[in-house]
Amino acid sequence: MKAKSRLRLGIFMMVVMMVATLIMPFNMAQAATSGMAWPTSNTTVYTTGSGGVWYPRMLQVSSGNMLVSFDTNADGGFTKVKVAKSTDGGLTWGTPITAASDANGDVGNGQMLLLTNGDIWLAYRVVIHSGSTYTTYLKVRKSSDGGSTWSDLGNGQIATESEGSFNGVWEPFLGYVGSTITVMYADDSSAVVGSSGKQKILMKTWSGSGWSSATVVSDGVANNSRDGMPVFTKMADGRYIVVFEATDISGHPFGIKYKISSNGVDWSGPRQTMFIPTNAGKKAGAPFVVKLGDGRLMASFQTDDSSANTGDGYSSMRTMISSDNGATWGYLYNVFPVSDTKFSNWNSLMAVDTTRVMAVTSANFPSTGIYLRTGNAGTPSNVNLADNWGFETANVNGWTTYGADYPNRIHIHGLNDGIARAPGGGNYFIGLAGTSSPGTAYIGQTITGLDSGIYTMRAYLRSSGGQTSNYMEVKDYGGATLQTNFPVTGTWTQVTISGISVTNAQATIGFYTANTSDSQWADIDNVEFIKTASTTPLNDNLTNNWGFETANVNGWTTYGADYPDRIHIHGINDGITRAPGGGNYFIGLAGISSPATAYVGQTITGLQNGTYTMRAYLRSSGGQTSNYMEVKDYGGTTRQTNFPVTSTWTQVTISGISVTNGQATIGFFASNSSSSQWADIDNVEFFRTN
Repeated sequence: MKAKSRLRLGIFMMVVMMVATLIMPFNMAQAATSGMAWPTSNTTVYTTGSGGVWYPRMLQVSSGNMLVSFDTNADGGFTKVKVAKSTDGGLTWGTPITAASDANGDVGNGQMLLLTNGDIWLAYRVVIHSGSTYTTYLKVRKSSDGGSTWSDLGNGQIATESEGSFNGVWEPFLGYVGSTITVMYADDSSAVVGSSGKQKILMKTWSGSGWSSATVVSDGVANNSRDGMPVFTKMADGRYIVVFEATDISGHPFGIKYKISSNGVDWSGPRQTMFIPTNAGKKAGAPFVVKLGDGRLMASFQTDDSSANTGDGYSSMRTMISSDNGATWGYLYNVFPVSDTKFSNWNSLMAVDTTRVMAVTSANFPSTGIYLRTGNAGTPSNVNLADNWGFETANVNGWTTYGADYPNRIHIHGLNDGIARAPGGGNYFIGLAGTSSPGTAYIGQTITGLDSGIYTMRAYLRSSGGQTSNYMEVKDYGGATLQTNFPVTGTWTQVTISGISVTNAQATIGFYTANTSDSQWADIDNVEFIKTASTTPLNDNLTNNWGFETANVNGWTTYGADYPDRIHIHGINDGITRAPGGGNYFIGLAGISSPATAYVGQTITGLQNGTYTMRAYLRSSGGQTSNYMEVKDYGGTTRQTNFPVTSTWTQVTISGISVTNGQATIGFFASNSSSSQWADIDNVEFFRTN
């Protein structure tokens, strides 16, 4: 997957064919015991009527404020990097602005980093073609206003190379190693790899006024490989991991490899393999990796492994999870299934809080644009968890089939042949069709990352009857297999299996038929697998570590250096009186000598839909630019109320919170401008009132 080939639209806008994608756990020794629940709905970040979009990357700036950068030529001419902003936790997105462009060449590979001082850096690549010379640059722009405006970083140029061919420096990735700003990138210039045609991954660090000389992270020349597209993160055990695409894989153009470093500086350890496509000649590339809020690792990449065609334009996004700091990887999942003529690629991930991760893709399904989807380590109630539940991709992507079942005995119906779909809209459904001699057909999927609890499976079904066996089932959930037969009727009928008590973090749902003649058929549409709303007791405080009696912020989400730099523990440790209600500790969002923000919050899941109240004891100095208590992500608009300006502990309440999606995020935010400003929090409550 030649990194520099991703510059222009024409390379990607292809007509593609894809076949079924497996989402069952990728079975490896010591694989993760729990995957990730991915509700089916997508959020549109940006769509374009002309041109293309690629390479989306996300950044969480503060509570509710998020950015997505992406490459585009939608304005015509050279590609540029644009940035879109959300102020409501990713639910809606504003019109993107141009963050990086060049009048003389293509700009792309944008990637952002939030600094501890609140600034945002954007690393990017420039390619200028003049005559027979190609000059590539890696540069940095910065924003000091949350991504609204951008300017060049002084001495921010990371690297540059001039070549007589299409070679140079590519794909910068910014991050922290300890407290040091670090960048990794790929280099296939002759100065670095000679005439080998291979590619190395290099690393530089920021001194405060410029970049250091480069050191080698992964030597593609020594390993006869084009190593590229590096992404690194710090793991839960304090070590660092870098993922990258590589070509030293027999029978495949590219695969996914990784290395682990004890300190993020010495990368002399061995190259390890994460994913190799199953089918000969297929490829996997463009990896990403994040540490989830629960300490596990999630990696993403794109692959054409399940496609009838080969190439990036035939690829779609996959994720895998490691629960042992990269020793093993499992739970291969197709986050953005697409139709047979579409793609979803150049993906990335962002850990949102202790329970959620966001995946973002550039796709041409349902139209050309940037799309976002949220995964949940805590399973939301009343949300459909089935992948490709309505078969609207006009294929069986996201489902498991066996042998020649698809497309020989599992057929796509709907718009293509004029047969009406089940109630609920949409264009397609599937039929398990008969054959001229005895034959069986099965389609199913394994859903992972499930909280223990009660679930329901539903689907619209109908059948001819006469089959030896014909049923819907759920199994592998920790209890005995549950089955119910297809109704024998020409009318679409919703069939339900309820009371499914999941105890092992997963469930396999499926449909089976054993036909004896070609006149027999069984149709399936609108498949649902949902966590039944839990019964939340009235007037019980659901907040974790509500009084901060752990003398830390365990159970709460904070960002960057907020804790302990701007979120302080007070109480018996420093003699400051706590709020009414007893206990020994509270927290304070303290000011510093220059403008800075601080946030602390938590997402409460598994809620019974109903009306809730949030309240807390608060007090503050006043003078902040912004200082509020809030509740959001509950199915309605974000609600906020300001801290009282008083030294007396005062109970502040947000009532009448109508939870409709089984969860809510509560939090506190301060934007201080001086070290004399403070905002204190104690005895936080969130409870159901009816």
